[in-house]
Amino acid sequence: MAEDAKLEKEILAELKKDFPLTKESMKEINLGQFSSFRPGGNFKITYAWRLANCPQQVSFVKYRNATKSSTADPSRYAGVCINLPHPLPEFKITANTENDKFLNLYLPNSVKVKTVPAFNHKYILESTDPGTIEQVIGLEFFNKIMTVQDLNVEVKENQCLIYGVHPFNYDSCKVMFQLAEDIVKMETVK
Repeated sequence: MAEDAKLEKEILAELKKDFPLTKESMKEINLGQFSSFRPGGNFKITYAWRLANCPQQVSFVKYRNATKSSTADPSRYAGVCINLPHPLPEFKITANTENDKFLNLYLPNSVKVKTVPAFNHKYILESTDPGTIEQVIGLEFFNKIMTVQDLNVEVKENQCLIYGVHPFNYDSCKVMFQLAEDIVKMETVK
């Protein structure tokens, strides 16, 4: 356990070197409206930071399973929450894990990405605006999310949440920050 805490501190120190972070109140962050965020309500935000060099409010959060049982997963996870400067079509990108392979066939709002076909094998994209969502998100975003293992992204009500499916690590956090910068720059396609 102490080794995990030491590793987390090292990862945070590296992130703070690459991305200026300032402490933020956890009370300011509400992840409740995101349907893709860990169901069950057992996850608790343990730390929050704000990305200092971003004009929008971009918050980096660390969370863990708050269930007090011997079988509870003690891992810590990370995510990025963004207050968007302008509305975007609602969409959700979820990692296509082994358990979800057949979901791709049954989701009514599932969108196949034509510009990056490999994306469709690794992720599931759902959108309320399937006609323009691929243009809104952009090729660079799809290519960037393909470089890491299993991130989820959800845009809802002028907010966006990007979070990892696997425990907190430097590479996925770095890509989360890069994706957050891309999302802030996205504009609605008319």
